[in-house]
Amino acid sequence: MNELSEAGQVQHASSNATPIDFSRNFPPPSPVVQRALTETFADLGRLNIADAIRFPRFMGTVIDREVGAMWLSQRLGQKPSAERVLLTNGSQSAFAMLMARFVKPGGILLTEELTYPAIKPLSSLFAIELRAVSIDREGIDPASLEDACVELGDKARALYCMPTLHNPTSATMSEARRRDIARVARQYNLWLFEDDIYGILPEQAPPPLSLYAPERSWYILGLSKSLAAQLRVAYVVGPNSDISHDVFWPGVRTTNWMVAPLVAEVASNWLANGIGSEILQSVRAETLRRRALAASILPRTHQCPNEFNYHLWIDLPDAWQLDAFVKATLDAGVAVGSGASFAVNNQQGDRKFRIGLGVPPDQDELVRGLRAVASIIDAPADRKSNR
Repeated sequence: MNELSEAGQVQHASSNATPIDFSRNFPPPSPVVQRALTETFADLGRLNIADAIRFPRFMGTVIDREVGAMWLSQRLGQKPSAERVLLTNGSQSAFAMLMARFVKPGGILLTEELTYPAIKPLSSLFAIELRAVSIDREGIDPASLEDACVELGDKARALYCMPTLHNPTSATMSEARRRDIARVARQYNLWLFEDDIYGILPEQAPPPLSLYAPERSWYILGLSKSLAAQLRVAYVVGPNSDISHDVFWPGVRTTNWMVAPLVAEVASNWLANGIGSEILQSVRAETLRRRALAASILPRTHQCPNEFNYHLWIDLPDAWQLDAFVKATLDAGVAVGSGASFAVNNQQGDRKFRIGLGVPPDQDELVRGLRAVASIIDAPADRKSNR
């Protein structure tokens, strides 16, 4: 299930009603966003917004990159040089540019054996082979990564990974694990594509993997999973300003990686005046409330209610097959994410499903959906047809 399919409306199997949507993974609604939009457009109107959005932003204006660098400092420990920061049209566009440049057709991109689903169609678009690396409770297993590098040689050109609040497992690498991954990357000359889109959600998290091998790392932090789904902006930090310009500038004539000027103006305004931090705090608070509700309604899933990620990775009940379970939830008016959509070259997702807690507009709808899923999980064996 990539972001394109996640964005579509899933229809109830037995009617035209739209089901409660747990299949997509967006931040829960923040009451700050509506106020922020109203105030921002009023302010921009007074500042002659027509001039501000008259021309393409390409890699971002100086102001875009400066405020982006300030936001990134929350994760990088210090403010990076604005010359290393690029403004892009969301994380997927950034990864498309990086894959086309560094992996190339015929090359191999290494990734976790369960990964962000959009990486699969992106790889196919560029005729790039994906190869899975084993994961454990901390994410990528360094020994498995090294084995893959030895086996594949120079065809393995980059590693895409999500070290903090991995999607879908929620695993977070320890600092020791990050050092081990960086060591392997250096030894086998791998580029590192770090997707840290959920990394800013926790109040505290280990430093990004990119800091352990900055000379070969591309660090990407988007806003759509932490502030608002409609804010399709991502910041990229490359190894240095020269290579960043070299990689992204040619794409201005061939791709849509550039962010829309109006969206860039809103993003820079929010990060500069503190609204972004206010929204982030409200998203964290609502995430904790929703996780607590999920833990009370789905107690058998053993989900920690005190974590800041809003997706749950749940074991399929023993009596069910995955496709039948997904269909049963849809028949009950709820759409969940099939674990198989995250799997790369393996069956690791065949006994799992994902619930995204953020899409329901209010807690009443969230509770109805969670109770419907719980009723299917707890259904007596004789009711589990099609298993």
